[in-house]
Amino acid sequence: MVYRKTRKANLALAFLLLLLTTNFLLYQSGVPDFLSLPLTSGVAIGSLIDLAIVAPILVYVAFKISIKQTIGLMVFGLVIARFLIPAELYAPYKGILYTGLVLEALLVFAELALIFTVIRKGSAIRRKMKEMSEGAIYSLLPAVEKVATKNVFIRLLMTEFLMFYYALFTWKKKAPSHEGVVTMHKKTSAVAMNIMLIHAILIETIGLHWWLHEKSLVLSIILLILNVYSVFFIIADIQITRLHPMEIKNGKLYITQGMASRIVVTLSNIKEVEWNAALPNRQTLQFIYKDFEKIDPQAIVRLHEPVEAVMFMGVKKKVTEFAIRVDEPEKLKQLLL
Repeated sequence: MVYRKTRKANLALAFLLLLLTTNFLLYQSGVPDFLSLPLTSGVAIGSLIDLAIVAPILVYVAFKISIKQTIGLMVFGLVIARFLIPAELYAPYKGILYTGLVLEALLVFAELALIFTVIRKGSAIRRKMKEMSEGAIYSLLPAVEKVATKNVFIRLLMTEFLMFYYALFTWKKKAPSHEGVVTMHKKTSAVAMNIMLIHAILIETIGLHWWLHEKSLVLSIILLILNVYSVFFIIADIQITRLHPMEIKNGKLYITQGMASRIVVTLSNIKEVEWNAALPNRQTLQFIYKDFEKIDPQAIVRLHEPVEAVMFMGVKKKVTEFAIRVDEPEKLKQLLL
């Protein structure tokens, strides 16, 4: 799920937050009395429409998601409504929830069949990855697509698998060391910032979770799950940053920026590398690790033919140029000559 970064997306996100907040507050004790608003079946219908129809549409406008994911959000909205709306008001509309759950169950069964296909072809996928002689961050998705399926859901699932793999099973691995390696993060505070984020999430989880647990058990559990997921994501991001510097080998340029984006470009496809150039526009793909202060790209790489970059959650994006910043620009200049 990638944020669209447009004016419409900003408005949609603002309305989404407003919609969720108002519906949550509406059913808290004391709020209806304060607003002199009686809780009737009409209010329940309004909340169902908000959570099952309007909210998923706003998410679709704000983020790049598929129609299937939007349908899943609609069912999720019905489930959330079941917990928010008092039982006596929700009772007449239980059939809607059950219908939605049946549809979602059919989608889940179809997706489970795809997962079974990937598991069944696991050995072939591993062989394909070994043939490619690339790190898992670069080879897993292409291997799955060639051997098993190109399904969007499977691509998303494999991205999640990569996250847990790098977070849990790569601590003994070492970064590559050869003439074609150019690091990108050592002269930035990217790793330090990620460690600070982990500390902040842990402190927030300990403090806010217990407070929210007394107010709403469901929300406290959801928040806990999201925070645990965030910690795994950040740890994986640190590991990928450490283990996968920019590499030039086998006639290809390999670049990744944590879990956020990665690209593989054949050297013959590089049209030009413009050093000390300004960023063409905000939509240009950037491989620049964050720092405490704003930093600019050192070069813009332009290509003869578009190449697919893999973004967050396995989303693919065709690019003809991208910005880079490395620790040793002079070394990279020599490698690209």
